[in-house]
Amino acid sequence: MDSHRWHDWCTSAVPVEPSPLTLKRWNALDGGARRSHIEQLKRWLHHYYFETGQFDHVAERLNTIMERNAETPPGAKEIPVITGPNTIGKSAFIKNWARQRYLQWMALADVGAGGRPVWYPTPDVECDFCPVVFINLQEGAREKALASQILGFYGLPSNGTAYETTRSAMKALVRHRARVVVIDDINLLKTEWRGARQVLDHIKFLNTELGEGAASLILVGADLVGGELLNDPQINGRSKTFAVAQYEIDEPDEQQVWQRVIRDIEKRLLPHLPAGRAGMLYRDLAGELWLRTQGYFQDLKQLICEATLAATNDGTHVILRNHLDALTLSDRAEARRREMVDRTGLLKGRNKSGTLPARGSAKSSTPQGARPSTNPGKAQSSGKPARSSRTSNRRPA
Repeated sequence: MDSHRWHDWCTSAVPVEPSPLTLKRWNALDGGARRSHIEQLKRWLHHYYFETGQFDHVAERLNTIMERNAETPPGAKEIPVITGPNTIGKSAFIKNWARQRYLQWMALADVGAGGRPVWYPTPDVECDFCPVVFINLQEGAREKALASQILGFYGLPSNGTAYETTRSAMKALVRHRARVVVIDDINLLKTEWRGARQVLDHIKFLNTELGEGAASLILVGADLVGGELLNDPQINGRSKTFAVAQYEIDEPDEQQVWQRVIRDIEKRLLPHLPAGRAGMLYRDLAGELWLRTQGYFQDLKQLICEATLAATNDGTHVILRNHLDALTLSDRAEARRREMVDRTGLLKGRNKSGTLPARGSAKSSTPQGARPSTNPGKAQSSGKPARSSRTSNRRPA
């Protein structure tokens, strides 16, 4: 990612949401019109960012820290750190957040001949205005590699010693008026070697240099808690860590949170499923959705969106258990599901009363107090939504 590609992505047209269709209107469409509608729906779904309470909270805190960093005197600033398991949605969140900030700041800038934001340090000198620097850190990166990636974002060469490269990178950040530098995949930073002290000191130095210009450093990476980065006293004294996690359903309050997440997605998609009804996902299929995704939001989004397209393609216009069964998710999700399911297709750990298993045991997809079905395919063969929810049937608060 460089500044031109970042700008193009941030300012690119967002796919237009198709107009919802009633069953009557759908049935009146010819084959070409149906294919066109499905294609538009697919583009919109694949691009759409679904907000969640978990990441909304992180966004609010990020905005607060950004404002505070901009208003405090020059020097080292607070460092927001976002961490959690892989594929939980961290990168999708931070890219969406950074895109919104870029568009907000760009709207206040002058526009150069190429249509990109610019600023004028002197009346006869024009510089690109790049308030957001977004870096996907390369594996095993050390201090020079990090500085080189900053220069690469601006399309600048990174020749010279580590010191020279670092100084050039710092000058570029000032020249292009960086207000936030996001380093994604910071877990790839090489900290487990004898030169780790230099690498960690470089992060602290970068934060201080950015703070001299009221800018902020944001670090994003997998499983950072307990690692060398956050245990470093110089970084630990400035960092504010936001740990995001997959959704669990062992306790009633966790089940309600999971159902609220599904309900919010369902409400957004229901206009495009004219045969659907409220509760088809968050009540009827909440347990099955957890079994398939184990509470990982990116897998959940993919599963529901692809099921929506499948239900539109086959003309049922309501998500059923068989739509979920026909889809394959990530290797992680499929491997974990296989661990929880025995050879007959019934969930392991399901006891005779059908109550919830204790934390750490295999998850049951049966509603609390419900008698477990001995024929998991019965609901889908009947053409009715499968009731395989491992969560309670009460509405989420």
